[in-house]
Amino acid sequence: MPAPATYLVTGGAGFIGSHLADALLGQGHTVVVLDDLSTGARANLAAAWSDPRLRFVRGSVLDERLVDELTSRCDAVVHLAPVTGAVGAAALRHGRGLLIAAADGRCEAAAGAVVVRHGDTVGPRQSPVHATVLTRLVRRAVAGEPLAVHGDGTRACRFLDVADAVGALLALLAHPGAAGAEFDIAGTEETTVMALAERTLARCGGPSAISHFPYVVDRVPHEIRPRAAARPLDTAPLRELTGWQPARGLDDILDAAIARARGEAPVVLPGLRAPAASPAAQHRG
Repeated sequence: MPAPATYLVTGGAGFIGSHLADALLGQGHTVVVLDDLSTGARANLAAAWSDPRLRFVRGSVLDERLVDELTSRCDAVVHLAPVTGAVGAAALRHGRGLLIAAADGRCEAAAGAVVVRHGDTVGPRQSPVHATVLTRLVRRAVAGEPLAVHGDGTRACRFLDVADAVGALLALLAHPGAAGAEFDIAGTEETTVMALAERTLARCGGPSAISHFPYVVDRVPHEIRPRAAARPLDTAPLRELTGWQPARGLDDILDAAIARARGEAPVVLPGLRAPAASPAAQHRG
């Protein structure tokens, strides 16, 4: 396990960011979360809120002075916020390690940064606004509603559990050979939307059926539109460098999503801590 360090995680109150904060704290690190809460939520940090090694700062990555100050006090930066901001320049100025999550194949240029692209990631704390087609299909199946498949249903998709996504980030943060390279973090099992809908019905049961709709971009829900990407996702470089492999297959991901949709006891995945009973209303910072 790497020596304790201080990480600045922008977007750390978001879906993947909050799970990463949990995992870093679990490894004994200190975590500074910078988030303006435009897409994240304080509740996502409930598991970590009482940890004295967590500092939450509400602010924007567009605030150059704030980003510079926080970066100067940290050992490394993980930039998961959905906007570019001033993070890359601050990390370069202070000589800090930097991992950047690219948005739709784009990211800020920063010498020596580790650049990652995430595929469709599923798990607890995911906002309905950014839900994947898997989550959408599961919710409809659990509610007994028809499962909407747009077009011919042959669009390919791959899904990854958030715990496996975090595992990949941790592996890259710990590996010196990752600096200056790009990596894709995605599931390895490919399916189609139609096959996913059929699989969801088989595992969920109930009275739902599949309904087909013409694929008209302006009428397709945001969460099921194809991701824009400069190239297909390829996890081989990540696997070859770190040995990373997702531990959870598509059936595991579906079963966990069905349990969440049914309101059953939350699934606590390895490497992630259960939420605290009653997080404090305010925190340091």
